[in-house]
Amino acid sequence: MIHALLLLVALQQEIPDHPDKLKYPSLKFEVPDAGSLRSTLAKGTVVYAAEDPTLPLVHLQIQFRGGSFHDPKGKEGLADLWAAVLRTGGTKGRDPQALDEELDFLAAEFGISAGELTGSISLSLLAKDLDRGLAILDDVLRFAEFRQEKLDLARAQMLDRIKARNDSTGSIEKREANLLLYGPEHPSNRLATRKSLESITREDLIEFHKRFMAPEGMIVAAAGNFSRADLVKKLDAVFSWESAVGPPADVVIPEPNPTPGVHCFNKDDKNITQGRVTMGHVGIRLDCPDLHAIRIMNYIYGGGGFSSRLTQRVRTDEGLAYDVDSSFQPGIRYVGTFRIQFQSKTESCAFAMQLCLEELKKMQEAAPDAKVVDEAKKFFIDGFPAFFFSTKFKTVQTFATAELNGYPKDYYKVYRETIAAVTPADVQRVAKQYMKPEKLVIVCVGNIGAMVQGDGKHKVTLSDFGPVKNVPLPDPETMERTK
Repeated sequence: MIHALLLLVALQQEIPDHPDKLKYPSLKFEVPDAGSLRSTLAKGTVVYAAEDPTLPLVHLQIQFRGGSFHDPKGKEGLADLWAAVLRTGGTKGRDPQALDEELDFLAAEFGISAGELTGSISLSLLAKDLDRGLAILDDVLRFAEFRQEKLDLARAQMLDRIKARNDSTGSIEKREANLLLYGPEHPSNRLATRKSLESITREDLIEFHKRFMAPEGMIVAAAGNFSRADLVKKLDAVFSWESAVGPPADVVIPEPNPTPGVHCFNKDDKNITQGRVTMGHVGIRLDCPDLHAIRIMNYIYGGGGFSSRLTQRVRTDEGLAYDVDSSFQPGIRYVGTFRIQFQSKTESCAFAMQLCLEELKKMQEAAPDAKVVDEAKKFFIDGFPAFFFSTKFKTVQTFATAELNGYPKDYYKVYRETIAAVTPADVQRVAKQYMKPEKLVIVCVGNIGAMVQGDGKHKVTLSDFGPVKNVPLPDPETMERTK
């Protein structure tokens, strides 16, 4: 009995009084060698493949250049329609029902997406069914049929969606902020309309497919229960056609043309009791030499969740917003943006805006404590393996995406050491250099009358942030605004 009590006392003494004092064995993570996973097929397709025998599955993703930025003028929405109909439209040898039934029988997942400048086609299935899955993939890539009835259905569904463009304050906020940050001529603001969707033909989809399904412009990421050498041989047979036009040329993207000021979009709905606010300006590209210092700075300011200054001040101290954050997203093919975003009670939006800018000024006026900077760096360094290399498939997908988008070859090799080198002085320096409150584009969405009036308890109003401009919402189907 005495021995048991002594053991219990000893165990209690070893338990730390705070989770921060828990000690774990050191884990050393080395970035995988991308070169050992990379192969080039006969027609120029790049393959990143990793064997993973832990599960009887294969995950495969094709990435390629091509997306909505490539939509011809007057045919906005083409890339999205292509993605919607590529599978549902069947192939020359498999009608839509037969294609669906075969994929369902294999319990395979087959997905297509089209972004701004890149797209992807993915296939996941049991390893024992890989040959059948690759045969289907080959059929879709070479002989997609884009049947008219499936195009008509996808078009009707897209038309229904664009009718609802102004239903959500969140979608209004995102769309209008992007328009004001980049300008109407930027390709990210060329949106589908009823007219553009109705002008798209089956022949347009076929031409889009021919243009972007070029073996030499594709990168494949694959992981699963296979022999790497065997998979590369099988993929060589799939990606063996002669492309019709070769890889697409880069899109010419104009420089941003922002419109600073306070832009208000009224959503007259008695059920809307909260206003949405975005404050932002154009930012940086991925090749910015201060990229990682900016990431640490933004994490401390508003990107770090509950530990961030914005959350502490606006949510915890003042109770003005459930969610408030900032982002400093680097652009890849074009410059990214810095944004502050929150929702607050309509009448308190102006006061919340003032608090956000006060915290921004504090970031510029004084360097943060070293402990705060160390905690931010720890988030990025400790999370690095999970962010980019949590599984074999995530690993090859990371390398494929990096190559497609032209990341520096040593981007992941030096990621952690570059983060570790950031100092409190660096954080203050980049806050002063890259955060530009005088250039803010401010977007307010909600009951603008109440938002302009303010809460009556604080002197600040929307007009304190610049001339207030009331902007009518566009017609959701034409995207034209009434004067």
